[in-house]
Amino acid sequence: MKTAWRGLFRKEWVLLKWLTIWIVGLNALVILAVPSAITSLSGIPGTLYEHTHIVTGTWFALYTFSGAGILLYSLTKEIKTPDIWLHSPRSMFQLAGAKALFSAFIAIATLFFGGLLAGIMFSILGEWSTDSAWHGALALISILLAISLKSCFLMAVGFFFWSLYQVIRLRTRFFAVPLTVMLFFLALVIWEMLRINDFFDWLRTLMPIKLTNESFYNEQTDYFFTGFVRDGIVFSVGSVLFYAVLIYVLFAVGSRLFEKKARL
Repeated sequence: MKTAWRGLFRKEWVLLKWLTIWIVGLNALVILAVPSAITSLSGIPGTLYEHTHIVTGTWFALYTFSGAGILLYSLTKEIKTPDIWLHSPRSMFQLAGAKALFSAFIAIATLFFGGLLAGIMFSILGEWSTDSAWHGALALISILLAISLKSCFLMAVGFFFWSLYQVIRLRTRFFAVPLTVMLFFLALVIWEMLRINDFFDWLRTLMPIKLTNESFYNEQTDYFFTGFVRDGIVFSVGSVLFYAVLIYVLFAVGSRLFEKKARL
């Protein structure tokens, strides 16, 4: 079993190696170079420290979609050769699961690499004391953990709707996009109903986990992550269990849908 998973992960590394290197380079470029370019060339008011906060905040917010992007890139690279899937002794759930796990690993590892670069920049530019640096690091880790969890969930959502689209497209090419979009918005309506009824606020009360009470941003820029780490709570045990079950269901159903597509 371990050998089989090792082989699947090795295949994914061969497939995604250059994409991973590109993401690492993009992290370094965005966090280390872009704030300096904005400060020096754009004329936008603000210090290098403030611009680093804003650029890093925007970049990390976009990172919530990284897991889904990496997984869909991996899937589209192999979708033209379905024999790889059909002739494997492993189930479609295992094959898709290996792709998902490896994509999540790349997304989270490169996110924390970017967080390390950001932490170094904040420490240098912000002239932190030892105590403030510790609280700043805890706040940054809180944000990275919250983004990692959201990225895994969005990856499962992306895989499910991508697989659903592939099956619909086999039966009606013309209506595939509008039907998939309609079903996606239906899911959003259900999600919004749960939010309005305070379901997610209730989940947050089930054994909440928080690392620090410190604010990651100052008053001018703290709005970037209020949705990620609200009230300093990274996640709760209740929300992790809920999302874990939902992710499993989305991948299980998505794998069945993708198997139908691969066999047709």
